[in-house]
Amino acid sequence: MTTIRLLKNGIEAFPAMFEAIDRATSCIALEMYIYTDDGTGREFKTHLVNAARRGVQTMVLVDGWGSRSLPDDFWAELRAAGGMVRQFRPVSKGLSPFRNHRKLLLIDDRIAYIGGMNIADEYFRGTGGEAAGRDNFFEISGPEVLRLRRSFSRMWARAESPLRRLIFRLRRNRHMRAVAGGRVRFLESGPENPMRPVRRAYLQVIHNAERNIDLAMGYFYPHGRLMRALRRAVRRGVRVRLLFSMKTDVPIARWAARGLYGRLLRAGAEVWEYVPAMMHAKLAIADDTVIAGSANLDIRSGRINYELVAVVTDPVLAAGARADFEDDLKRSVLISFEDWKKRPMLQKLKERFSYCLLARADIFVARMEMARRMR
Repeated sequence: MTTIRLLKNGIEAFPAMFEAIDRATSCIALEMYIYTDDGTGREFKTHLVNAARRGVQTMVLVDGWGSRSLPDDFWAELRAAGGMVRQFRPVSKGLSPFRNHRKLLLIDDRIAYIGGMNIADEYFRGTGGEAAGRDNFFEISGPEVLRLRRSFSRMWARAESPLRRLIFRLRRNRHMRAVAGGRVRFLESGPENPMRPVRRAYLQVIHNAERNIDLAMGYFYPHGRLMRALRRAVRRGVRVRLLFSMKTDVPIARWAARGLYGRLLRAGAEVWEYVPAMMHAKLAIADDTVIAGSANLDIRSGRINYELVAVVTDPVLAAGARADFEDDLKRSVLISFEDWKKRPMLQKLKERFSYCLLARADIFVARMEMARRMR
């Protein structure tokens, strides 16, 4: 039987992951976009090293861009204990736009942690007097988790394989990218997969919602179809609430998102901004369905990055997630349409420029890189 918990913030997620690593008996697979050499990163590594010394097969895959500040000798102790470490497309081999944005910890092929948190102090205990970011992880236990082993293995192989050969092989097997069945669906996407199952999953739950849609997103500049789906949901009587971050680590992304508020507010959606810390979540609650994982509702997650999410339909789980969302709204500011219209002209110009840069230039660069590597 599969059991699922939605863990709130690093204060719940990291101790749970540490305990699972310490109980591992056969294998550990860690896939992470950002891994930082700080207190949290070193503590996490200590648990991995101890597991490797017990004879547990330990594999770590970090993204070359997201973890570019991490020195290779950081992993010397883990390698000495028998662990294996790979870097996904190191910057030293060229600045590829296609990044591994996934966050996955897989223990004994029976327990999985999937969500939006990276391994760094800012996601666990906070840094510089700032509170840790708001985020989630799914903890999923049971036989269905075994399907994630193949997903991790593909990314492990992809880390050192030429893109051209991978595209040829994966296009022949594109339907394995959306693995369904059981209580939970694991959906993965990447630049070589035209099916875009993660984006389709968000669209599907929005189209099917009858009562409530609550979205908490760290970065938000989606494709037009999703914006239209949200507005149509409001028109058919669905209450739509969107929660974004007042604080951000990427100002250009916040400007791009704020430029879209007007379309949502005019349609009747509620737009909120979270005040206490960075809202880094990638969470959707639509009636009784919950989606959480690494994918933001932005064009980069939809078409360029490698992403992994879990989709669960469970009334009890959805009720708990919505209770957390309601609690977050108490710490947030409601944006009114009148206030949004009064923003300065300079702010409007920043918003337009930011959206064009992120939504259009980013895609153009990615297409050029894909074409270049396919030659």
